[in-house]
This record gives sequence, C-alpha cells and structure tokens, in this order.
Amino acid sequence: MNNIEDMLNKDLENLREDLIGELGAINQYQKHIDETDNERIKKVLGHIRDDEKEHFAELTKLIRDLDQTQEEKFQKEEL
Repeated sequence: MNNIEDMLNKDLENLREDLIGELGAINQYQKHIDETDNERIKKVLGHIRDDEKEHFAELTKLIRDLDQTQEEKFQKEEL
C-alpha cells in the first residue's frame, strides 16, 4: 500500500468508528426518552436524537463516496 491508500483506509476506519458512535448516541437518547415521563425532556432529547440520525446519514454518505466496495453493496441491495 502507498501513503494515499493508507490515509484513505485510516479515514474510512475513523468514519466507521464515528458511525458506531452515532448509533450508540441514538440508542442512548431513545432509551432516556423511553424512561422519562417529562414531556419537555422527551421533546429536547427527541430533537437531539434526530440530529444524531442526521449525522449518521452524513457519515454514511461520506463512506459511500470513499469506499467503492461499500457503495457497490448499497447498490446491490438497492439502498
């Protein structure tokens, strides 16, 4: 591998770790929403959770743009 491939692989590894973090955050906010009866808390956490979903989508787009194999798998599944 050369330096460009090494950098791309590291970037993809970091993006995938970020993706995992976003999923964890989405699950955590949803759990907290489900555990409270306070409507104000539910509203704020729901908004934050939805922001995390947007981050997930943005990271997925980056990965699709940078990883041809991953993009092919998305297309194969018609995603």
